[in-house]
Amino acid sequence: MMEWISNHSSFLQFMTSLATLAVWIFYAQLLLSSHLRQRRPKVVINQVMGLSTHGRCLVSNMSAEGVHIETVQVWLHDRDGVRRCTVSDLETDVNGNRPTSLSEGTLQGPLPSNAHIDAGEIGALVERARRSEIENGRNTLCEDDESSYALEVLVLYIYGSSAGIMGAKRTFIFDDNGLARPALVETRQLRGYRDRKKMARIYRSYLDR
Repeated sequence: MMEWISNHSSFLQFMTSLATLAVWIFYAQLLLSSHLRQRRPKVVINQVMGLSTHGRCLVSNMSAEGVHIETVQVWLHDRDGVRRCTVSDLETDVNGNRPTSLSEGTLQGPLPSNAHIDAGEIGALVERARRSEIENGRNTLCEDDESSYALEVLVLYIYGSSAGIMGAKRTFIFDDNGLARPALVETRQLRGYRDRKKMARIYRSYLDR
């Protein structure tokens, strides 16, 4: 056995080096994958202060770096169709008073990491959307029941040096008892290549309004 090892020492050293390299590559990929996940932007849309129309919509930046919010839109789906409304400019503050400063009157602008903004009461977002004209007579988020409707909240933002506009979206559904709740347990992150192209089109339509 020792003679065989001695005769094939060069080959064994090569295989050992190759195996060591493979292990280092494997761990390097794990570290890179973990780093990319940590650097990936994440904006969370949440419902706070109760599961009702009086609950408030909270937008939080859970990314490693700050984001710049370009606009916030709501899409109301009901039996008549789909209405869209931009809610970046706030009509009232938390206490029901009209904002008197730029920082209190808009959702647009930089949002640091681990910071959040109050997008308003969910019922108020619904009412603002209802004042908009119908853009699409066909909806796919709610039933044909007269009392059935759903509200999509869409946040368009720019993240650091990443190219393009990204988005975060969450849908809220309502029942006859006035309760509102998220349709899914997590906010949908729209940051892929196709998502960015779609977000760019939505933002372009916002600028052209």
